[in-house]
Amino acid sequence: MTSDFRGPDRTGGRTAVEPALPGDDLIVQPPRGHRPPPNRPGAYWTGLVALAIGLAVTVVALATRVTSIVQTVLLAVPLALVGLGLERVGRGVGRGSLRSIGVLLLVVAVIGPVALSLSSPDPAVVVTGNADVPAGAKAALLRASLGGGELRIAAEAPGLYSAELRGPGQPNQQVTITDQKEAVLDLRGPVRRGLLARNRGNDWGVRLTTGLPWRVEVDAGAVTADLDLRQLDLRGVSVESGISRLAVRLGQPVARIPVDLRVSTGFIDIHLPRAATCEIRVDGFSLDNFRQEGLVREGGVWRTGDAGRADRYVINIRAAGGRIRLHRD
Repeated sequence: MTSDFRGPDRTGGRTAVEPALPGDDLIVQPPRGHRPPPNRPGAYWTGLVALAIGLAVTVVALATRVTSIVQTVLLAVPLALVGLGLERVGRGVGRGSLRSIGVLLLVVAVIGPVALSLSSPDPAVVVTGNADVPAGAKAALLRASLGGGELRIAAEAPGLYSAELRGPGQPNQQVTITDQKEAVLDLRGPVRRGLLARNRGNDWGVRLTTGLPWRVEVDAGAVTADLDLRQLDLRGVSVESGISRLAVRLGQPVARIPVDLRVSTGFIDIHLPRAATCEIRVDGFSLDNFRQEGLVREGGVWRTGDAGRADRYVINIRAAGGRIRLHRD
């Protein structure tokens, strides 16, 4: 009787015939104490439903707020990235439901800007307005509230103001006088929100009297604004807007004048006389030319050399990002 076992040959190598290992010996055993993850399909579907509801509410909320193609595109980009990420994750883990939600988000991100660009805006409404200076008025306040579009403010009105307001709806104009003898001019555009509202066709031109000291307050969406306030007896400026291209033209200050500019992002141009004194504080990321225009930074504030004077502009700019330019005319 012959044996199948053969020892090593004299050269130190193995023989041609070796014993086969059992199949069980090829299985890698998990380390001691390891527990395989539990199979819980109910938890997965509960999380998926919560994710879908949260995304749907977010999309609806954004669709009721945006009013321009620019805003829609800026919101569609991160939405498309979320959709692409979900689609890739779903493919990686083999979950078709995650992939479906990701593809749906991608489709919504593409359809939103396209639907807004192809929709027809409402017919333009042109309204002119003017008013005399109220009796006894010693100061004036302009409060302009509009959606997106263009806004121009200048001086030399024959009365308290004159305006030509062009937009997709009927604006509201009202003049009141307070107990402090301040004439308040309210110019308000119609409230129009939503993806197809197209509240971006406003084109407002406003002129103000030079016979009263003015405070100017602007509340807008995505806007291109040119505020030429050089000839006004200015006592303060406040602008709050979205994505904007903003030009503020100021004259020689007669007192300490606050200028607050709050924009989400965009371009800001500030025009000052060469002899005007100012200090500028910027909150947020921006590119500026303050040093090139001779300003010195001290404690996070940019100042002209004579910023200690009482007659100066105190400019506060808050922006998530943008470009700021100072022009010394």
